[in-house]
Amino acid sequence: MEETKSYFCDELNNVLSCMNEKIFSCCSGQSGPVYYEKYKNEKISFDYFYKIKEHALNILASGCIDNLPCKNCFNLREKKANDEISKTYKWINVSHWTACNCGCTYCARMNDSKGVITQKPVKSEYYDFLPLLKQLYKNELLDRENLTACIQGGDISVLKEFKPVVQEFLKNGIKEFHILTNNITYQPIIKDLLDMNKAALVTSLDCGTRETYYKIKRVDKFNDCVNNLRKYAQSPHKDRINVKYILVENKNDNIEEITKFIELMSSIGIFVVEFSIDYKYVLFTDLDKTPLPAHYKDLFIHFKNQCEEKGISLSMWPRVEHIVNNYLLKKEPV
Repeated sequence: MEETKSYFCDELNNVLSCMNEKIFSCCSGQSGPVYYEKYKNEKISFDYFYKIKEHALNILASGCIDNLPCKNCFNLREKKANDEISKTYKWINVSHWTACNCGCTYCARMNDSKGVITQKPVKSEYYDFLPLLKQLYKNELLDRENLTACIQGGDISVLKEFKPVVQEFLKNGIKEFHILTNNITYQPIIKDLLDMNKAALVTSLDCGTRETYYKIKRVDKFNDCVNNLRKYAQSPHKDRINVKYILVENKNDNIEEITKFIELMSSIGIFVVEFSIDYKYVLFTDLDKTPLPAHYKDLFIHFKNQCEEKGISLSMWPRVEHIVNNYLLKKEPV
């Protein structure tokens, strides 16, 4: 009789995701344990979070995962003897609003924002994050020495809480920030964090020309984004700036645009770029039933070769890397 495997998930153990109304364990496209389906500024406790996490990890350890959404998640692995349930979180995703000052056609949250483009800083439509953050620190749920805060979702300048939230993290203890922004508005505090080697900046430019930018983003802000990148690239730690190229069908999925993008990054002095794919494929499509466009393989190979020629490092989100290796580059059976 085959022995039942025992499983573990580092993301479930270490990650807390604060998204729109929901606060849950992971942001990998799977559905991990949910702490709050609709968070409404409730008072939190250490025991509440820990018991939910402990219960979920104990189920994985039992091996009874056939009916769990986690079953086919690429983050799942076999449990090791020294795996322990952490009492704190080492990574927190902050993305609790939907307002944005552009309208990316591929945005996974377009239904939430209804495509509305917001120009002025606003509060979240769902809950204030700053009071929650203070509670998380007070309840010792965040690992002060090893914590990474990933602040994401459009242009963080649209969020009124952005600067106070960054200051609260700095005051209470944090290892570093990962800041994901569309980079339409220059943020001096981001430059300060880069200069302190306290942050990694990720932005999606997705193209090398103003015309293509407008097709994807629906706003004429290409020059602003490029100029802001040049400012951030003055940091002594500009190697921590990562510029994404997300393939979008019939907009930037061609050799010419990729070439112009890599040339632009080289001229600015960007050392790291990220290859990605429209989220409709990454998060919402069964690729075994609906394959990726056939030419995406050639585009990835060209992207990779261009990076090597210019001495630029190529990065990928783990889920995208999984898709590239198992679908784009998968050899046909002989």
